[in-house]
Amino acid sequence: GDDDKLQDTVQVKNSTFEFSGKVNQPTKAVLTSPGIKQDYLQFYLEPGDISILIKDLKFAHAVVGGSTVNEEDNLLKDNLKPISEWEEKNMKLYESAAKEKNNAVLDSLNDVDFEVMDSKRKIISQFVADHPDSYRAALAIPENYSYYAEATDVEPLYAVLSPEVKSTAAGEKIKKMIDVYKKVAIGQTVPDIRQETPDGQSLSLSDLRGKYVLVDFWASWCGPCRRENPNLVNAYKQFNGKDFTVFSVSYDTRKDRWQKAIADDKLTWSHVSDLEGWKNATSDQFGIKAIPSNILVDKDGKIIAKNLFGKKLVEELASLN
Repeated sequence: GDDDKLQDTVQVKNSTFEFSGKVNQPTKAVLTSPGIKQDYLQFYLEPGDISILIKDLKFAHAVVGGSTVNEEDNLLKDNLKPISEWEEKNMKLYESAAKEKNNAVLDSLNDVDFEVMDSKRKIISQFVADHPDSYRAALAIPENYSYYAEATDVEPLYAVLSPEVKSTAAGEKIKKMIDVYKKVAIGQTVPDIRQETPDGQSLSLSDLRGKYVLVDFWASWCGPCRRENPNLVNAYKQFNGKDFTVFSVSYDTRKDRWQKAIADDKLTWSHVSDLEGWKNATSDQFGIKAIPSNILVDKDGKIIAKNLFGKKLVEELASLN
């Protein structure tokens, strides 16, 4: 799993060092030195002999040899370079806009974020098509499609992979993602959610059947969620008299913070949480790996739309009534 982190240390003698160990499949690794801050090499360990040449004492400039998966990783990084630079630029603008609390700019940068994501995915899908035997290609799929994605986005990529790559841990992870996405695809009946309200009552999503329900995944600690809340409040005020309500599932761990955010943001609808943070039961059940996320459900409990933010939510609700 992602939590099985191993650490090992080695001393450099005569400008050389050597690590040895066992891995069954390519595994992410990071090489650092206690004397050099904020400089590291991220690469993959795979069975066989891998050489690392460190130039001018900078890990970031190191050259990794003798490893297919690292060569593929470098190729993918090169392909993604313009997008990575665009993303970095957007992040910097985002940070300064957040400092100035400039919500209009933040909202427009959110839209750019989705453009960046789409551009990145185009490059990833091309890379997968060009390298069906590549373990690195298989790893790139969950890295880029584990949020704001559908089974229909992921299935064509999975189909391209060779049988060998499909049978690896990375291949199995993609298959599992697709299975989850299929269960919560548009047109499916929404799986039920049963968690506790802030005052300790048990509440189910199915208790709200007979209304249009926006299932909203959020948390008090999530800045973009808190900025989206006024849009939710606005939509709720406009449509709550017309068979519409919101069912918010919080990825909080602290009940007091969760309750304070509900009060501060004036969120006057149904709220539940299991207070497990990212380990909230809905994260695996619905494949929610990024928040805010939402799912719009019709009066019969069928999923009709997803991830409606800003004006899109009001437009969708207006079209239903």
